[in-house]
This record gives sequence, C-alpha cells and structure tokens, in this order.
Amino acid sequence: MSLNLIKPIEPLQRKAALIIYTLVFTLVFEGILRKLVPSAIGLAVFFLKDALCLLAFFYVAKYEFNGLGITLVKAWKYIFIAFLPLFIAATFHDPILGFYGLKQYLLYPVVGLLLPIAFITKDRIHFSKITTVFISIIIPTTLIAIFQNALPATHWLNRSVDGGSLDGFSAAGYLRVSSTFSFTGQYSWFLNMISGFVAVNYFILGSNRTVLQNIILAVSTVCLVVGVFITGGRTAVVGTGVCLGIGYIFSTLKWPQYSLKKGIIAISILFVLITGIRAIKPEFFAAYDKRSSGSEEKSHSAEIEERVFGDLFNWTDWLFLGDLHSVLIGNGISVMSNGSEKISPYAKEMKDKWGGGLESDLDTTAWEGGIYLMLVWYGFRLWVIIFCINIWYQIKDKYMGTSVSFLLGFVISSGCLGTIAKQAPINIWWWFTVGCIVTIKKFYDDRSDQKITA
Repeated sequence: MSLNLIKPIEPLQRKAALIIYTLVFTLVFEGILRKLVPSAIGLAVFFLKDALCLLAFFYVAKYEFNGLGITLVKAWKYIFIAFLPLFIAATFHDPILGFYGLKQYLLYPVVGLLLPIAFITKDRIHFSKITTVFISIIIPTTLIAIFQNALPATHWLNRSVDGGSLDGFSAAGYLRVSSTFSFTGQYSWFLNMISGFVAVNYFILGSNRTVLQNIILAVSTVCLVVGVFITGGRTAVVGTGVCLGIGYIFSTLKWPQYSLKKGIIAISILFVLITGIRAIKPEFFAAYDKRSSGSEEKSHSAEIEERVFGDLFNWTDWLFLGDLHSVLIGNGISVMSNGSEKISPYAKEMKDKWGGGLESDLDTTAWEGGIYLMLVWYGFRLWVIIFCINIWYQIKDKYMGTSVSFLLGFVISSGCLGTIAKQAPINIWWWFTVGCIVTIKKFYDDRSDQKITA
C-alpha cells in the first residue's frame, strides 16, 4: 500500500511549491535585502519566513495525513503538549515571549510536511530537476562572497544588516564573508546543508543527467568549494566535511561497491578543485588559513576540540548555580533566540546581561528551558534523527538510498550540535532536509507499488 502523504490535489501542490520556493529565496537573500532597504522594511523581511511558515501551517492543517505524514504529525502534536508548561512559564516573564517561543521551536516542522505535498511525483528524475534548481543557488551566493572578499570592510556589502562594522570578523586582512546572508554563521550552515544536495544531485541519477544538469552540477561544485573556504569559518569547512563524511559512511554501509567507486571519483574531483583554486586564487583561502593556523597557546585541532566540548558542556558550569525554578524550567523559551529582543523588553534585558546572548545550542536550551526543555527538545531531535535513519534503512534502491545517506549528514550533525532553536533559518533548513528525505521515501514506495501491481 502506498504511503501517500495527502490526496494529490493539484492547486494545493502549486501553492505548496510556491511557498517552498519563496521561503528558500527569503532565507538565502534575507541578509542582502535587509542591507538594501530601510530598517522598518528590513524588520518585515526578517519576519517574512515566519509569515510563510504560518501560511504553510494553515495549508497543512486542512488535509488528512497517513503513513509517514501521520507519524510526523502525531510527534508534532505530542511535542506541542510537552511544551505547554514552558509556554506558561515564559508568559510570566513576557506575555508575547511564550508565543514567540512556540514559533521558534515548533512552527518549522511544517516545512518538513509541506515539501512532500509540494513535490508529489512518482519520478526521481523530476526530483533531480528540483535539486538542480536548488543547488544552482550556490552560484549567486558565491559570486557575492567573492565580491565581498575583494571589497574593503567599509563597503555597504561588507557591513552588518544594521550598518555596523564587521572589522572584528577579519583574519589575515580578509573578512569572514556572509554573502547574501545576515551573518557568517547563517552562510556557513547553509553551505553545510546544501553540500548534501550537491551530493544528491551527483548520485540520484547515476550517469543519466542531461548536459545542462552536468554543467550546473559542475559549476555548483566549484562554487561550493570556493564558498566553504572563502567564509574563513571552521563551521563552514569542518561542518561541510562532517556532513559529507557522515553521508559517505551511511552510503558505504549499504552500497559499498557503488559508493566506493563514485566516492573515489568525487573525492578526486574535490582534491583537484581545492588544489587548483588555491593555486589560482590564494586570497579565497587566506582568512581560513589564518584561523586554522592555531595560536601560540594551542594548535588548530586543540581549538576545535575545545570549542566542540565547550559547546557540549559549558552549560554545566552555570546552570546548577541558579535557583530551582531556573534549573528545572529555565528563564523563558526563546529569550536567547535571534530576533526575540526586537519584540520583548525582557529578552533584550537578558541578552544585554549576557553580552548579546549565548552562543551554543546547549547553552541556549539550558538557559531558556532548564533541564525540562533539554530532555524534551533533544529527545524530539533524537527521535527525528532515528526516524530519518529508519527511512534510510528501508530504502533498497541504491540511487535513492545514497541520496538519503547524504541528506542524513546534515540531519545528524545539525540535530546534535546545530543552534536550531536559536536561529530560525537553521531550523528551517533542518526540516527542509527532513522533508526531502520523506519525499524520496514517497518516490520509493510509489515505485515499489507500481512493480507489485504490474
């Protein structure tokens, strides 16, 4: 029996696809749009992604789900119930904070449900065309990053969205560029995520791509390499390597001969690209080389190790020093999330107290919701990861299965360490990737049904 996610109603599919494409455009170009428009309009641009997700929520809520869809919907409902104590506690600090917190944590799963609605099809060739369009976004973002790399720090393109100087983010005389995004971190997480889709585009059709698809794949791969290093950030370089590495491990576990053969080709191409681009344009690597050279006190690997373990365990240094209420249920969901200071005086006060907010995901979660939120939120994220791994396990087709493997790279790495609640774009990209995994499984099930029927 086919695991249809909704009844295939064409008008709904078109509307869902339009929301997805608009949402992707908004996430990618939000930063540069906010630099070009007055601050009041910029604030509207900042919240546009939330408006689109709310619209998606109303479309999703109208239709009955089954199969994989109903599994996600049930989990979504349960987590809403679990968040009620946190919502009530947050409203005591600021009435609007509880609603903003629910939005920040629990609105974005709607993207994962909307994707298979938007791209209902029984043809993986169609899905490969969708990924071709998607990975082509790397091209304009990389071009903007190259311009930023060549421009002085005083140029408007190299300033923050509020016009402030970013000189403090330079290394070796080069800024850690943000491309079309609001800041470097968002650009880095985007590169982590889209690297999996480049791999999907490479694997899903085998060698049956069109000439145009091959050209876009080649150009996008070059742009991905440039973009990852030109950021100057370890999140981009190490994070992308981790995502692709996890994907390759999962692919090799089920299809070793196929994955090893294709992997050797892909790794060889990446090695040649990195070596060649570094020789021709060393300035693209200057900021990262400077940051990866370590310091007099410690090596680069020691700095990464300290940062990773710091992100995992820093919360233990201060959480239990607070009163019992803050230890158990925190100080208000979304109080440290991006944008909460724009609508909540309490959130602004807390962020000012902490010098602009907390950096790591575990720190943010522990401060906002205490032990209770850590158990609920990370339990939910772990469930989503297991849900996606189970889909990977069920798929026997090597093209579709390998594609899911590389999408798993971002789902696992971001699900474990990504600042998903603090930064809405990362949360949306995470659910976007989950939705694509569900969509591929839908193709696989429909094709299997056709074979049984035949």
